[in-house]
Amino acid sequence: MNLINRFSLYATLALFISACTGIPTQSVDTTPADDGVTAAPTDALPAQETPRQFVELASQTFGIERDQHLIRAAELYIETGDFDAAQMQLQGIDAETTDSDVLGKMQILSAHIALGKGDPRQALKLLPLSTILPPQLQMQVYEIRARAFLDAGYPLESAKTRVQLDKLISDEFDSQRNHQAIWEALSLLPETTLNQLSLAPLHVEFLGWVELAKVAKRGQIDWQHLQDGIYNWRKRYPEHPAAKIFIQELGSKQIELMDRPGHIAVLLPFSGQYSQVASAIRDGFMAAYYQHPDKTLRPKISFIDTSNNPTAIWNHYRQAVDDGADFIVGPFMKSAVNSLSRSTRLELPTLTLNYASEQDSMTQNLFQFGLLPEDEARQSAEMAYRQGNIHAAVLVPEGTWGQRLSTAFQQRFEELGGTVINRQTYTPGTNDFKRPIQSLLNISQSHARHRKLKNLLKTDLKFTPYRRQDVDMIFIAATPKDARQLKPQFKFHYAGELPVFATSHAYTGKLDSQADRDIDELYYCDMPWILSPPNRLKQSLINYWPEQERYTRFFALGTDAYNLIPFMGRLQAKSYERFSGQTGNLYLDPFKRLHRELLWAQFIRGVPTLVDLNKLPETITLDQAEPPKQ
Repeated sequence: MNLINRFSLYATLALFISACTGIPTQSVDTTPADDGVTAAPTDALPAQETPRQFVELASQTFGIERDQHLIRAAELYIETGDFDAAQMQLQGIDAETTDSDVLGKMQILSAHIALGKGDPRQALKLLPLSTILPPQLQMQVYEIRARAFLDAGYPLESAKTRVQLDKLISDEFDSQRNHQAIWEALSLLPETTLNQLSLAPLHVEFLGWVELAKVAKRGQIDWQHLQDGIYNWRKRYPEHPAAKIFIQELGSKQIELMDRPGHIAVLLPFSGQYSQVASAIRDGFMAAYYQHPDKTLRPKISFIDTSNNPTAIWNHYRQAVDDGADFIVGPFMKSAVNSLSRSTRLELPTLTLNYASEQDSMTQNLFQFGLLPEDEARQSAEMAYRQGNIHAAVLVPEGTWGQRLSTAFQQRFEELGGTVINRQTYTPGTNDFKRPIQSLLNISQSHARHRKLKNLLKTDLKFTPYRRQDVDMIFIAATPKDARQLKPQFKFHYAGELPVFATSHAYTGKLDSQADRDIDELYYCDMPWILSPPNRLKQSLINYWPEQERYTRFFALGTDAYNLIPFMGRLQAKSYERFSGQTGNLYLDPFKRLHRELLWAQFIRGVPTLVDLNKLPETITLDQAEPPKQ
């Protein structure tokens, strides 16, 4: 759990717990001996409650009274962040003999502790599902559940839970804070997901929030749509809770911190090895420029060829400054980005199209953006774990690229609680991956045992190879050609039932159902540009730049590079903010590196089909009952 969420958790406790316990506060005599100074009345200076005080009281009492003191001690320990001490107090309560009131509080506090320790899934399991609770305790259940869903990576369920919580809140300040939390959770969702939600049967109040979030997403680029959308939304949902105060501030909040440069210089290698990639980025950039809905926003665009000489990047940068640019996009080559990142401060705001080697670069005015493959490997780990897989086998190509993806997957998978059982590499471009797959699945050891037994018994034996049983999924990094070879060979080697996860590199981006039948059932992540229905920008690529279709993802990169520029201030100011772009749902980390949250698909009859991430895995599906009537 990050520091912001942890602080919010403590704040929640301070607001709710004291009103929920029903435990009388006992005063402790802290008046010093008579020294001639008149002490203030004890009712004017209430004693500070401490956990130790209630631990001591518990040692002097029995039964339910003792349990109540231990509950109060646990609450106070949680408020201070001492979750181990809080857990110790709860362990002193016998769940078999205590009353239902104490038991309910135990469950809630146990969930608080799990959430505080960074285990939101465990917190969800520990929360009581019964709605036969006092309203204040039920509020705590919904509050913790909403935070746990958010920390576990389910912002949609978090928002749904907070809509339920809203019905129990009577205080106007708490209500507005809850509305902001609903909004922040929905802001994490990409536009594609929000569009899918609109078609689902939703309660009218939650549908209102979803429709408002859709208006805001489109308004990230089309500011006139934002104003018109808010106006139309008000007419459709006049009694919606957000219509009271929240909606009044939304329009101004959306456009705050937006910057509109008058002259943008684009630094790309138009000559040399990366000329075609640079051309695709340029074409996407200009397509977004010409199709931007705000025709009053027409900055001057200058293109500067950085060629294949990254050492001259500072000369090109100076040229852009001297030409009067007030925003720079590029460079593309990593070595040039490295050069810029070594400076403490850049003269102009700069959005690079690649990432520096050092991930903790804090150069002022430097923002880094690109198609980072490690983001995809990490999301593969999250998707695999989300589906209940905890033991992984990893197969990547030899070389630096494969090692980068393998490391990113393993680090994220283990952070979540999974284990990588085996990692193997293969030589890309070959047709037979027998040896690395057999090593990955321990089939080679099965063959070795067969040979040993055959030699020992001096006779032929009927033999079926036996793969290892301690993995429940496979992660691969592969090009389309290699993926089409690898997936069938897993089945041949007795691992056909294991789910296989891959990055976008396994798909060309162009529909070819005949060739891609070989990767049926493969899960893979990709950008909305590839997986969403064609839009005007994509149709532009097909109509005007058909030769660029091979570089379609770089065309999308150029499109987002242009549309992102006015939105950078909001991304930097709001940690929950996401830009719903063509390359993904984009957010900015503390080091000003943009990351992409991608869509997920599974190949069915050779066609990538969107996976519905709105559905919770069975392992943490909860009965989301309506709150009790007040």
